[in-house]
Amino acid sequence: MTKLRKVLILSGIIALLGLGASTFAQTTTVLKGTVTDQNGAVVPNAKVTLSSASKSVSQTAQTTGDGGFSFRGLEPGDDYIVTIEAQGFGKVVLSNVKTQVGSDTDLSPSLKPGSVGVSIDVTAGGAELLNTTDSNISQGFNSRQAVDLAATSIGSGINNLALLAANVTTSGGVGVGTGGSVGGERARDNNFVVDGIDNNDKSVTGPQAYISPEEVQEFTLISNQTPAEYARSNGGQFITVTKSGGKDYHGTFYGFIQNRNLNAGASDRYDRFRGGFNFGGPVPAVFSQMQHGDDPHWGQKSDKLFFFGSYERLQNGLGAAALPIFAPTANGRTILAGIAGLSNNNRNVFLQYMPVAPTNNGGNVIVNGVAVPVGLASITAPNFFKQNHAIGNIDFNQSSKTIHRWRFSMTNLAEIDAAANLPQFFIALPLKQRLFSYTIIHNFSSTFIDEMRFGFRRSSNNFPAGNLQYPGLSMFPNIQVDELGVNIGPDPNAPQFTIENNYQIVDNFTWIH
Repeated sequence: MTKLRKVLILSGIIALLGLGASTFAQTTTVLKGTVTDQNGAVVPNAKVTLSSASKSVSQTAQTTGDGGFSFRGLEPGDDYIVTIEAQGFGKVVLSNVKTQVGSDTDLSPSLKPGSVGVSIDVTAGGAELLNTTDSNISQGFNSRQAVDLAATSIGSGINNLALLAANVTTSGGVGVGTGGSVGGERARDNNFVVDGIDNNDKSVTGPQAYISPEEVQEFTLISNQTPAEYARSNGGQFITVTKSGGKDYHGTFYGFIQNRNLNAGASDRYDRFRGGFNFGGPVPAVFSQMQHGDDPHWGQKSDKLFFFGSYERLQNGLGAAALPIFAPTANGRTILAGIAGLSNNNRNVFLQYMPVAPTNNGGNVIVNGVAVPVGLASITAPNFFKQNHAIGNIDFNQSSKTIHRWRFSMTNLAEIDAAANLPQFFIALPLKQRLFSYTIIHNFSSTFIDEMRFGFRRSSNNFPAGNLQYPGLSMFPNIQVDELGVNIGPDPNAPQFTIENNYQIVDNFTWIH
């Protein structure tokens, strides 16, 4: 093996180690700490137990020679209970310990001498603790904030929460994009991640797959000193983690409606509806019991398999827009029909699609030396937006060492392409988005953890030209009438379509030494 080849292989291994050790922060969280006694001396060989408040799942670790412990690959947004036990010391229980994507939660529990039966309960708040691990500037938002804060219900949805964080302003004069200007960067430099999967639109930037605020477990923005593992752009890192089920069944039903009958002073027709439901909890134990040949008990709940599902519909119906254009009057149409030397095809198409001006308030247009009276004509055009969206999440805690996670999201959207001048050529634009991921996390030991993820994202966006026929041609052309300032025909940029299939395979491992 040549020296150059050895160097290249070694560089690749170092790169994989570096990336693997840190990309856990994109989907999971880290809880660590150092156990000391009342004098500040470290306590080795202490037993540390981590339990989930929402799931019947726990794992244990033993403090090292320097009193340190760590739990990696944790689900964000959950409340954890940390129990520390050591020979000769009273037991300490830390409840309400929170973790956050993008930064480590660092605990400093202190033990006091006592018997085994002595217990000290402490209420912690991990997400509010000072980050002493790195120099990241990050801001986390929990599921309730994602739903209750009004900023998430308009425009960019959940990503609007970034505007409430430090070091973020509206994009203003620094260019177009989504999420605002983070750290002075252009909004197009922002990076969007959903459940560890790249969610960036490769054509115009910004997020691609839609996520409802009702589905968000945690949203985190890293606004400065971005860790190297994100490695895509210098803007903000918009990290969204969706919900999972828990040990108890739970769900919500919600709806929002706004229209001219409810809005004071609204003179135009305006209907807006947003509604849906979600439901989560443990999968009935009968499924897992039958798999292993046990007797099914329908009343029992599984403590290993959990699900979460959500459906949402968005619908906006705006008042028909009045489009003022110049067109011949009724008398002008009669005159135009009798002018010699014109293409019959073009004239018939013109008369078929152009409206009739009620009065001659636009002067005359000369056609082959003949004056044709024209006027201002107002035509109405539809304007609506409809979207159906659903997600399904499954979590399987195979053991205290192995966790499986499946995530699926789908969005079907239809809106009006109003780029044409005449409403006869307006057409519905179908947009379909799919997002799927499978993640397996395995703890080989307290110092070695591996995470493998497969992700697939698909976006299909179609701009059809419609099926209107023009005599003698296979497709309807665009006829520009400069004197009237009107284009007869479909969207000048149609037909076109965009299909993006994005595949991601990642294997990250962390070795603590």
